[in-house]
Amino acid sequence: MKQTQLAFNEVLKSSFKSHEKRLLAYMVANIQDYRHNAYVITPYTDDIDAIFSRIAFAILSANAPFESTVSALHYVQKHKGKVHKYSLSAYRMVSAKAQYVNQLWAIVKSDTSMVLKRLDETWHDYRMRLKLDIGGLGLAKASFAASLIYPLEADVACIDTWVQKVFLGHHGFKDLSLRKYLEIEGYIRKYALRFECSTFLAQWMLWDHARKSVTSHNIFPGSHK
Repeated sequence: MKQTQLAFNEVLKSSFKSHEKRLLAYMVANIQDYRHNAYVITPYTDDIDAIFSRIAFAILSANAPFESTVSALHYVQKHKGKVHKYSLSAYRMVSAKAQYVNQLWAIVKSDTSMVLKRLDETWHDYRMRLKLDIGGLGLAKASFAASLIYPLEADVACIDTWVQKVFLGHHGFKDLSLRKYLEIEGYIRKYALRFECSTFLAQWMLWDHARKSVTSHNIFPGSHK
């Protein structure tokens, strides 16, 4: 059993090295485009609708295809605070997300600063606070929410299904321990340091490369810089 596991690990390591060569070439060729895209979607922190839309998108994106999430976001933006679970289900969303985004709107409308990063917070503490305070955000999606608000700065990564597949060979999303999550995030941070960009931006490039599809995320209100 131990020998079988060791053999599997060697195959996985070899496969990753081959993948990494292609990934680095992709990053070199496209880093400037991603910096531009990140700049375009960076919201003004006093824009209630913009901040709401980024966190709502993170909530909606859990276990949902990107295209369905975009469509669901358009519906949610038109019905802030009054999202109906049956209407939301038409976009392949579980009913609980209606409650989550309605609660989110109440929080953001009351005091937007409650969902922004504090000056004395680390990036890890910030995303953990979002995870604790906002329904529908697990560790990965809390990281995603923080990243969508601060795409050029966020020193966190959303370790979702695609990222797990790259680093762990998983097929499908698996809950990771905090230790394992931070370990994978550390790998992504090395790419960020290499390309002098945010950890999120490095993860974004890795995500697109794994999916073989470029995503600008230019889907939010206020993304018209």
